[in-house]
Amino acid sequence: MSCGSSSSRPAGVLLMTSQGATEVTSYGINLDSGALSQINTSATTQNVPSAIVLDPSGAFAYVANTASNTLSVYSVNANGTLAAVSGNPATGTVPVALAIDSAGHFLFVANQGSNNISVFSVGSGGSLTEVAGSPFPTGSTPTPTSPSTASPAGVAVAPSGNFLYVANQGQETISVFSIDSSGALTPLFSPFTAGTAPTAIAVATIIGSPALSILYVANQGSSNVSAFTINSDGSLAAIGGSPFAAGLGPVSAAIDPSVNFLYVADLNSNQLSGYRIDPSTGALTAFSPATVSTGSRPVFVAIHPGGQYLYVANNGSDSISGFKLTAKSGALTPLASVTSASRPAGIVLK
Repeated sequence: MSCGSSSSRPAGVLLMTSQGATEVTSYGINLDSGALSQINTSATTQNVPSAIVLDPSGAFAYVANTASNTLSVYSVNANGTLAAVSGNPATGTVPVALAIDSAGHFLFVANQGSNNISVFSVGSGGSLTEVAGSPFPTGSTPTPTSPSTASPAGVAVAPSGNFLYVANQGQETISVFSIDSSGALTPLFSPFTAGTAPTAIAVATIIGSPALSILYVANQGSSNVSAFTINSDGSLAAIGGSPFAAGLGPVSAAIDPSVNFLYVADLNSNQLSGYRIDPSTGALTAFSPATVSTGSRPVFVAIHPGGQYLYVANNGSDSISGFKLTAKSGALTPLASVTSASRPAGIVLK
């Protein structure tokens, strides 16, 4: 569990939000075995914490408090403990998803209740300042013949850092925005069609000649995954064979660091679906067998940056499922499940 010369410094850290306990729990990760050891449970949040994201340096964690319409901010200490940063910036209504650009300049919040995106610039000490013009509306304007609201559920920044993608669950679309130097958003194109109730987005770039940027959307209502390539102007082009079948109610997606594999948490099947990513096209091929079992109602899947271990938050069974990830095949070997605080929701790893 130690790194360097200090026995108090964990080799890896997992942070998990708990909706039932209104807190963030820290776990140390043994990178030789993938085993988790709880560090502390003293970092309280506001009501119903859901999404959590780390800044690129891993020094600060941001949490969306869904029932309080706020964010909580924490500094992440070397030993894995958390210290609250003062203030709880207000978001729109029902914030449910977070993303941060790879440079760590801006934090984006999908507000499902108010149908918009809040944007904050990240300052020294992890502080947040809402950018001018925020929050920005997403989706299409409802009309008498098409009354549905956007109901954004997922958000992701393009690998280039120039574009933001939003999964509009209520309108079954993906909105695209350009991001300017101040963090302000400008809508581009008409929203692109996804499956039913798109809930989560995962993006990555396959290094090649030329490089290929890809975007996957977990469609909770149609139980499949839409796959797109990202063009240089930010537009999306459907990949051949899309959408790809998943289990029942996929709600979270994660791509391994080598960009060889995609994993999707199937909420209503209590399982993960796994796919190999075609390096030339981004198309998905299901593993054989296609799934592995998790705990009850898996709501979030995350992969350690080292690519060796994958973890799942099981909201229905108050547990974290862990898996050893085989780099060559993408196969998952189950680790011992860990009992968590009540109703785990989001996970981040460093």
